[in-house]
Amino acid sequence: MNTPDLRVAVYTADPLTRAGLVGMLTQTAVLEVVPSGERGADVLVAAEDPVDHELPVLRQAVSEQGAVPGVLIAGPLPPSGHRSAATAGVRSLLPHRAVRAERLIAEVMSARSAVETSAGRLAAGYAELADGPDRASRFHEREIRVLRLIAEGKDTAEIGAAMGYSQRTIKNILHHAQRRLALRNRAQAVAEAIRSGLI
Repeated sequence: MNTPDLRVAVYTADPLTRAGLVGMLTQTAVLEVVPSGERGADVLVAAEDPVDHELPVLRQAVSEQGAVPGVLIAGPLPPSGHRSAATAGVRSLLPHRAVRAERLIAEVMSARSAVETSAGRLAAGYAELADGPDRASRFHEREIRVLRLIAEGKDTAEIGAAMGYSQRTIKNILHHAQRRLALRNRAQAVAEAIRSGLI
């Protein structure tokens, strides 16, 4: 039997939102949602009321789970909200309307390995998702093909064989995409491609 890779604690302002988020997160076997009130999560998901700027759900999550990486779902926040979120360990800030199962799962999976972020980066990432620019143009076609195969669980050798390239070429394609788009690792690159609607 496969054991989940990540334990996720879900905190929300209401039970209906919690049920929706838990339903999204349990679509993959690599995530396990921690029962309410249980400690020991690897990643937090906190969903605030879209009009609440005080972040009470995030504060409760941090007080119960401690300092673990998090994904925050919220409405527009003032600069102080971005600072509070960054200080609390939030690695990704999503607008409510941008939350889909694929995106949420990708954000949760990349949150554990993501380094701490700043209030400015959280604000910029949120604005980009809220404004909905054409992000697909950021990736080249070969990069998209490689990232799709990574998302399917293929390793570098399998990707090279499928595309007719050497392993070194596949690594170079990934390296150039990560450097150009300021992404730290493959997980962030796959998450970015998912957010862009490419895979």
